[in-house]
Amino acid sequence: MKTAYEVALDKLEALELIPRITDPLGSSWKQPDRSEILLDDTHALMSVETFERLAEYSATKPTGVYPGKMWRRHDGAFDREFLARGGKPEWLLCWYGESEIGPGYCSNRHRVIILLDGELPV
Repeated sequence: MKTAYEVALDKLEALELIPRITDPLGSSWKQPDRSEILLDDTHALMSVETFERLAEYSATKPTGVYPGKMWRRHDGAFDREFLARGGKPEWLLCWYGESEIGPGYCSNRHRVIILLDGELPV
């Protein structure tokens, strides 16, 4: 039987876009707390410190796929054709979310990063 605290966390989880990491594989993954990032449908608002504590995977995706794992991506930075056409890379907050397929599957989600207190690296 769940405690009142666990029930409250589950209810809060239903409102959160980025799930809690509950997979044992996530025990060694370092990332900022979800509460440090404000999300809407298109953007992720965070401090420079939070941004810097996200692992960067701009040319690949991290291994160890489980819901709640977050990272940053400089999207387009390694796409030569995109850059040749004058494209400007943008920083994304990415995370593995719960999949609609069911348990054991993850979705890839992202939002454009906006910093509260500084400028994004180019």
